[in-house]
Amino acid sequence: MQEKKLLNLLNQDRASNGLAALTLDSRLSELARLKSYDMNEHHYFSHTSPTYGTAAQMLTRFGYSFNGVGENIAHHATVEKAEAAFMSSSGHRANILGSQWTKVGIGVCFDSQGFVYVTQLFAR
Repeated sequence: MQEKKLLNLLNQDRASNGLAALTLDSRLSELARLKSYDMNEHHYFSHTSPTYGTAAQMLTRFGYSFNGVGENIAHHATVEKAEAAFMSSSGHRANILGSQWTKVGIGVCFDSQGFVYVTQLFAR
């Protein structure tokens, strides 16, 4: 439910900027979900996972074929606040509005206080 909500928010932001919607890739979402759960379980917040390495290393490890990858991560009260924070940060905004991406994976999990860990993986 939260992942679908975040996809809608992301694609609304793209539409507001004259860009086509990104297609949700279920395999990429599985990997994004793994990353969110990994950050929660191992109590870190970083683009480099102690378990999976970088986004590119993670996708390669799991046999996901790609020509480019971008990653946004957040730890916020809600997915709405996470997306708003992404859009107010130049690097994260560049990923969301990137015309080079053809698909996205979204993974959300809740921590023990009810906050969300969010991972958005962008690929082409």
